[in-house]
Amino acid sequence: MKEERKKILKMVEDGLISSEEAEELLDALDEAEKAEQQQNVVSTKVNWEEGDKQQQYKAKANKKSSIFGFVEEAFQKIKNVDFDLNFGKNYEVSHIFHHHTAVFHDIDFDIANGNVTIQPWNETDVRVECKAKVYQVDNQEQAREKFHKETFFLVEEDRLQFSLQSQQVKAEVIVKVPERHYRKVVIKLFNGSFFGEEITGDCLLVKSTNGSINLSESNGTVLEVETANGTINISDSRWEVADMETINGKINVDGTFEKIDAQLVNGSISCLWHEGLQPKSGFFKTTTGSVRLVLPDQLRIDGKAETKIGNIHCDLAHYQVIEEKKEVINRSLHFEVNQEKETEPFYLEAETKTGSVWMLPTK
Repeated sequence: MKEERKKILKMVEDGLISSEEAEELLDALDEAEKAEQQQNVVSTKVNWEEGDKQQQYKAKANKKSSIFGFVEEAFQKIKNVDFDLNFGKNYEVSHIFHHHTAVFHDIDFDIANGNVTIQPWNETDVRVECKAKVYQVDNQEQAREKFHKETFFLVEEDRLQFSLQSQQVKAEVIVKVPERHYRKVVIKLFNGSFFGEEITGDCLLVKSTNGSINLSESNGTVLEVETANGTINISDSRWEVADMETINGKINVDGTFEKIDAQLVNGSISCLWHEGLQPKSGFFKTTTGSVRLVLPDQLRIDGKAETKIGNIHCDLAHYQVIEEKKEVINRSLHFEVNQEKETEPFYLEAETKTGSVWMLPTK
């Protein structure tokens, strides 16, 4: 932020902006810095209510103005965790949990320290492969005892449950589940990343405090992913409703969605839309970073783009400018594409404080 402040002061000295404009711009930078430092955060829900154009924009203004929507206790954990636990002597433990002919439609994983990978396979069994490093124990036997004491594995009442709550056990967990449409998949991680492949379901919820979230070839109704410190990568996926948030990292999205909300504080957003579902709304917001959207050519779009410091690039064919502002420290563009189409428009909003916005065609 120091370089940006120097540029602002230089612009005042050169007479390019007034002192009032400089003050507004410095306030914007302060907001970005405060956002990065924010620790007490409260999760909020996406408001996907339907409405006309004016209601859509109004809803967005009142929606999740704070991206900072994460689990409050996660940050309390950060303060209390002794990160030295993962240094020093450790003993490795490997174990496989196996359940034959498992019938369930809900998956619930809760792991304090480690990565999780879910891989559907063409079998009816469940297999949870764990490779763990156990700290603060004196020998191999104590390590194995501690691992089994801290892990919980159960397939019962139409649900697969697995938990490992000890910070002193760092695990790599690979989960193989039957290929089927799941009702609800919930993955909660504190210090670790998630990797999911070909997951199909009504609802997929993934939360991590420190780690990336990676999802490929997935599809379903509702997708919610949150991480405080890490990148979100969604590739070749199809979801009716997708909601993703991070504080530090990037958001990379590749797929087809009806409604999508992507927000972060420090990092860039990239979204490549595939043809498939008819898009209804898309909201993209970052504080420090760029927003890059690649959109299908045939869409009817009603879009808005805003930036404090940066430029707005719209390379979509035959777009019409409804309203445009090109001030030194405030740029915005309200535009429409394919107005002649009788289909419902795709409502699009892209916003950044210090970065540029690109809206590009697929071809």
